[in-house]
Amino acid sequence: MYRSFLLKNNFWAKKGNEKNPNSEKVFIKHDELGGVYAIIQKGEKKGVKIIVDGTEQFFNNFDKLDQFLNSLKQRQDNFVKILKRRSISQRLRMLDI
Repeated sequence: MYRSFLLKNNFWAKKGNEKNPNSEKVFIKHDELGGVYAIIQKGEKKGVKIIVDGTEQFFNNFDKLDQFLNSLKQRQDNFVKILKRRSISQRLRMLDI
């Protein structure tokens, strides 16, 4: 279930995930802010561990995981908006008006 959810959210499976069925499954997503890593946990503590910016968070609820991924997307969008605004501002300053 978590695998299909992560794939729908543009995560890519780490190469070699399918070779050993007993190992943990790692999924990776890269964007302007850096890498987001998702590790599917099995055993007693089933869920997904998300690692972003060196911090780990564990989710065993799809709604909370979806909210967290959406907040990352919003943060990325805000970052891109700032970069575009700075770029446009620099170009406007160079105009001879």
